[in-house]
Amino acid sequence: MEIKEMLVNILKKENYTFGQLADYIGLTESELTKQLNNKTLDLKSLELISKTLRVPLYSFFRNDSPRFDFNQKPYYVNKLWTGDDESKTTSELKNEINLFKEIIALKEIQLKKLEK
Repeated sequence: MEIKEMLVNILKKENYTFGQLADYIGLTESELTKQLNNKTLDLKSLELISKTLRVPLYSFFRNDSPRFDFNQKPYYVNKLWTGDDESKTTSELKNEINLFKEIIALKEIQLKKLEK
C-alpha cells in the first residue's frame, strides 16, 4: 500500500481531509500529492504526519503487512518492532538503519534547541 493511500484511509476514518493534512504541515494539497507521488516528502513532514495521525512512523516504510489494524483507531508507538524478520534483505535493513539515523539526528537537533 502506498503512503498516500494509507494516509487517505486514516484521514477518512478520523474525519479529516487530505487538504486539511496538507495545510497542517504547511503545504498545498497539490504539493503534498506531488511529493508523495514522487516519494520526495521529507522525513520531518512525515514525522509530523505520523504524530498528528497517531500512526507509527515506521509503518510507512514496512514492505510486509502492517502490525496494526487500519480498521481501528490508529495509535502512535514509541518503540520499534522487534520481530525476527529474516526475510529482510541487506539493502532493506541498511535503509531502515539510515532512516533511524535520520530520526535520531532530528531528535538531537530538537533536543539542542530545547537545551538552549
